[in-house]
Amino acid sequence: MIRCHQKTIKQRVQLSGKGLHSGEMMDVVLVPKPIDTGIWFLRTDRPGNRHIPASAENVSDTTLATTIGKGAESISTIEHLLAALGGLGINNLLIEVSGPEIPILDGSALPWVELFKKVGLRTYAAPRPCLAVRRPFEMADGDRSISVSPSPVLSVDFSIDFPGYIADQARQFTFSESSFVSDIAPARTFCLLSDVERMQAAGKALGGDLDNAVVVSDSGVVNPEGLRFADECVRHKILDFIGDMTLAKAPILGRFKVRKSGHQLNQRFLAALLGTPGLVESRLPAKSDFSFAIRPYPAGPLEEAFAV
Repeated sequence: MIRCHQKTIKQRVQLSGKGLHSGEMMDVVLVPKPIDTGIWFLRTDRPGNRHIPASAENVSDTTLATTIGKGAESISTIEHLLAALGGLGINNLLIEVSGPEIPILDGSALPWVELFKKVGLRTYAAPRPCLAVRRPFEMADGDRSISVSPSPVLSVDFSIDFPGYIADQARQFTFSESSFVSDIAPARTFCLLSDVERMQAAGKALGGDLDNAVVVSDSGVVNPEGLRFADECVRHKILDFIGDMTLAKAPILGRFKVRKSGHQLNQRFLAALLGTPGLVESRLPAKSDFSFAIRPYPAGPLEEAFAV
């Protein structure tokens, strides 16, 4: 049986960018870590250097983005970076952030993917298990729903329904690293022009512009370059879903059917999936190209490993 192996990046790397919701400029430093470390975040602008593990139990807010927190510390808009990590199978990394939010960059996961490929990946000999879905499970909230059933691979069937130009879109995606990079990672976040003023009045999307989001009016796409894909909006929803599911800390093998879900329902579903006995079991995957998520953290505290 060919098994998936743990990965990190070959060397420390840094980039800077603007936060979508805060509008603040932030520096991000990505630090390679040894096997069984997992993915951790660190706010370098805050006293105490408190590390936050990238895990579902640390999700603290899902308003227009996924935010994780521990005590008084929090970091938001983590889903695009997590999707890139999951898509490339990077599962041992420390992410140092100089502010409250991960930079939005161009609104997709592609800049992160390109950065990781440029710096290079290190593959460890140690394998990592996945979480295999054992029986069907579903959660609904009005006309929004997520269901999953057993499958030897990860697949996502996603449908959305927005008013006006976006309308109904649906896409089926069966995971592989190459298809993630070409078909999902480039899809940008999007919003309705009619919602922009409302979000900014609520203190959100303060850093949003046509360079980091697709803006859609009743008559079409406002961005002069247009769309990267005819169905870019539903592809981005798949990207967000992959990023959110990465907080399971292990690759999930299952067939997902998702309708009109966002970060809130994604995280409610994930918490229930992981918290219900008998829904998933840990096993070693058979496909060497499966690289969706993160190995579970080993028992015991890891913060000592990050002490400076």
